[in-house]
Amino acid sequence: MKDMPRLRLSRRSNKITRDLRIFAPVAIQAIMTRLIPRIETAIGLSISPMIDLNPAIPQRISAGEEYDIGLTNPHYARELIAGGHADGASHRAFGRVPLAVGRKAGPETAILGGEQEIKALLRAARSIGYTGTGTSGRTYLDVVERLGLTGVVLPRSRAMGGGEPVASVAAGDTDLAIAPLSTILSTPGLVPAAVFPDKLGTHIDMSIFFSATPRSGAAAAFGFLSASDLDDELRAAGILRFELD
Repeated sequence: MKDMPRLRLSRRSNKITRDLRIFAPVAIQAIMTRLIPRIETAIGLSISPMIDLNPAIPQRISAGEEYDIGLTNPHYARELIAGGHADGASHRAFGRVPLAVGRKAGPETAILGGEQEIKALLRAARSIGYTGTGTSGRTYLDVVERLGLTGVVLPRSRAMGGGEPVASVAAGDTDLAIAPLSTILSTPGLVPAAVFPDKLGTHIDMSIFFSATPRSGAAAAFGFLSASDLDDELRAAGILRFELD
């Protein structure tokens, strides 16, 4: 179900205005949930977050959904800019999230990071969940092929909906979840079993941009999300700042 805009009466008039609308991917839902009340306090406006999988965000925007600020993968942002659905001058990097493997919390605390270690971990798993239509799922399928594990690992891998892989592992129904590190860190009962190394190019980048017609107040929210003051908090949540190519 699509998120519906909340309407409110302006304190200065009887005119009905909608809240500031921000598209954000599921991968950063937890940190956005924490940040939005602080942004609302800072800018004096209510915010309606619209959370979805990265590939769905440009589809919804292209279909005409109103928004003020968008966050999604940079290549989707560039497509929206080319189509006149986003402001190209505002486009900049937001955060990079490593692809990770989550497991149910237990006595084991080591987080694997070597290519051979991760291959052994995936081979040993009886079941692996990944997001079928999300950027993380597509990235997982690609890296499994590049690691030469398609025949061994894919038969034990199951495509799921957004948020379902981590929920399945937390419930004890699946051994491992493939997900952005930020999602694993924010899921109760889960811990990272491994983080794919940088050399495999499996990180998930997200950029931020204005709509073609952002409402008043969007600039202040944009500035809050882009400020270096957030860098440490984002890093603790598994989100690293980066530069756009």
